[in-house]
Formats: sequence, C-alpha cells, structure tokens
Amino acid sequence: MSIDPSTRSREREQTKEQDPAEEQAREKERPAGDDSERPLFALPEEYKPQKRAAVERRIQQAMEILAERKQILVLMHNDPDPDAIASGWAMEQLIRHYLPDANLTLGHGGLIGRAENRTMVKLFTPHLRHFARLEVTEEHALDAFDAIVLVDTQPAAGNHLLYGTEIPLERIVWAVDHHPPRRSQTRALVHDVRPEIGACSTLLAEYLAAVGLVPDAALATALFYGIKSDTRGLSRQATPLDTWAYMATRNLADIELLNKIEQVRLPRSYFRSLSDALANTTIYHCAAVSPNGTEEEPTPEEAGAASNPSPDEQERRNEANGEENGIPPCEGDVTVSLLFDMTRPDMAAEVADLLMRLENVSWAICLGIYEDRIVISVRTDVPDARAGRLVRSIVGRNGTAGGHDTMAGGRIHLPNATPAERVAFLHNLVPRFLRALGVADAHGDPLLKSRE
Repeated sequence: MSIDPSTRSREREQTKEQDPAEEQAREKERPAGDDSERPLFALPEEYKPQKRAAVERRIQQAMEILAERKQILVLMHNDPDPDAIASGWAMEQLIRHYLPDANLTLGHGGLIGRAENRTMVKLFTPHLRHFARLEVTEEHALDAFDAIVLVDTQPAAGNHLLYGTEIPLERIVWAVDHHPPRRSQTRALVHDVRPEIGACSTLLAEYLAAVGLVPDAALATALFYGIKSDTRGLSRQATPLDTWAYMATRNLADIELLNKIEQVRLPRSYFRSLSDALANTTIYHCAAVSPNGTEEEPTPEEAGAASNPSPDEQERRNEANGEENGIPPCEGDVTVSLLFDMTRPDMAAEVADLLMRLENVSWAICLGIYEDRIVISVRTDVPDARAGRLVRSIVGRNGTAGGHDTMAGGRIHLPNATPAERVAFLHNLVPRFLRALGVADAHGDPLLKSRE
C-alpha cells in the first residue's frame, strides 16, 4: 500500500489551521469540476469533518490497544467471500502501516471453494492461514493470539471460528462488519457495525481514506471486487458511501487483475454441480396469472371464502403469508433448488445468485448438503424483505443463520444423521420456506421442464 508522507502532512496541517466552516467556504469557491487540490483517494466532498474525526479516533483507539498485544489475528468469517477476503486484507495492511513490527496473522475457517475467491487468495493473500475446526476445538490454536480483529463478522455471530469457544471477550479488540447486529450485549472493545452499508470493503475503504492512505492497484482491485460482488454492482443495498468507495477503488484498480478474477477458468466439476442444481430446481408462482399477464379474478365462491375465512383458515393464511415473522407478501416467482451432494459449501450461494437472474423471480432459495451439514442460501430483490429474519426463523436453535434484507444464509449441523436422514431433513425444509413466503399451496414447475 502506497502513500506520499508529505501529502498526508500537508493535509494534517491544513486541518489544524482551518475549521469546518472555512473549509466548506473554500470548497464553494473552487470552480466546478476542479479537483486539482483533491487527494488521489479522497472521501466524498459531502463527508462531514466530524465523521472523519470519529473514524480516525476509532482507528487510533484500536491501534493503541493492538500495540500492547503480542500476537494479532485478523479473522474473517467462515467460507470467506470476496468482500471478506478484500476487507480482511485491507485491515491487515492498515494495521501493518501503523504497527510495522506487529506479529500479525490473517486467517479464516471453513472452505474457500468458488473459483473467483480462490483466485483472489492466489493473487492477493497467498499467506492466508486456514484454521481447521479441530485445530480450534481440540488443539486450541486460537489461544496463541491475545488480540483478535473480526472483519465482515461480529462477536455474537455464529459464522466464525470463535463461535462455541471460550475465548475471553477482552481478546476481541476490534470488529468491523456490515451485517445486522445480533440481540446480544457481546461487543468488541472497538465495535463498528453498520448494517445499512452494502459491503464491509466500503468501510475499509473509508478507513484508508480517512487517514490519508492510498491503496495500491492490487488492494484497490480487491476492494472494488468485494464491493461489486456484495452489492451486485451497486444494485443491492448500496448507500452513497458504497457508491463512493466503488468509484474510488475502480479508478485505482488493475483491470488485468480484475479480469483474472472474473474470467477465471472453471473446472468440469463446476458444470456438473450446476447441472445437478438446475435439474433439481422448482419454480413456485406467488399468484395465479392470466394469459394477458394480470392476476386472475377469483370465482364468486372463492371470493366469498376469501372475505369470510374461518378462524382456522385465517390462522393458516397468516402463517402462510409470513405475517408472524414480518416477511412481506410474495410477488413474482420463488425458486427452490436442492443440492444433495455439494463439493463446496459456497455453491449454494452461487446457485441462488444465478437464479435471481431468471425472469420474474423474486426469491431464490438454495438448500444443499455439504459433509454433515445443511447449507441454506437465500436471495431476493423484494424491498425490505427481511431475508435474514426468514432464515433465522427457519433455522431456529438448530444451527446458525443471519444476513440482510435481500441476502441471507444459514447452517444446520447434523453430525449424527445418516445420509438418508440428511436428505429427508433437506426436503422437510422446503414446505417451511414456502409457507413463510405465502406459496404453500402453489403448484411447483420444474425449471428444466421438458418441451411438450
């Protein structure tokens, strides 16, 4: 990561000499389109000086604590995606800038299976350490670290290696995340969780810019791809800060590196897995649609029953419409995909992302079996859909789950179940999702229905 020290010094001197009102007046006097005095990686002009000062204080506080620790672990969530990989690497670079002699490890649990994600690791973080679950539970590998920095996850979440361990809370120095907070008082010493932000990479880009650091082409490429993948090119839960970070990192990114990630060659096994997933995908229609594209009018008998339901029928409708968990009424189509033998856990998310591109689909649900666990991935484009709440309500106390309004995931471990029992469990999840989305009575059509 590169930075011109003299530029940073000038910025600090200017900050000391001018108050915010003077700086705003100076910005107004500057001719439109004149960016000659703006730093290469500058925060947006509307970014308030008070907010920048708060970010700087947060970083300073964390660095002061980390400086007193001997072994630091920057830990991503399990099965890290591009956003986690990019923000984890950026956090590592940020700490190394302030603490160049620190004993620092960048690590994760789970598996990095998706070809694009493996390429990111190969290009940017070949030093990334994988911790096997047995290393944590039996060999107590995490006990060697007296400082842990969580990135793209948070202490109370169940998707990282600390979950289920007895790591003292005072060791969790810093948490930076954009997922909705848990109903827990467990917090890092420095806690920055902003669920309104679309990508954790956005927060790390903000950190770098706030302290005057300019990412080199490789780090900018990683951050750009992290933001792009988590916000689906700014089309999913993107804020003005996400838009700024997306544009700022894109301007510094290396296009050749980006192409190596996005256009990576895929193994034959990927297409076999994809073929199996599509062959086991069913489409459920949220409402009856007439040939002219409008909802069909109910018959008089149906209309009478709908306006005067019995108490039992009304309770059934409430459950079917998801009213108990706050899920909005279903619109369009719902796809449900079953993957009975996944070779990697992130295949479920990849299939769900792909099926969201199918016309008229508003919800894509992918349920798979990976080793001894059920993997759940949900995607939607319905505003305020509360996908995270939906998955948590389905998983309950049987596993871990979480996510945003439009994307969510979950895990249910079944270590003592037979393969047949896991398949049966997978099938039993389908009607529960359909009831929650209000399509319990809908007829399902195979995605790859044979031509008549």
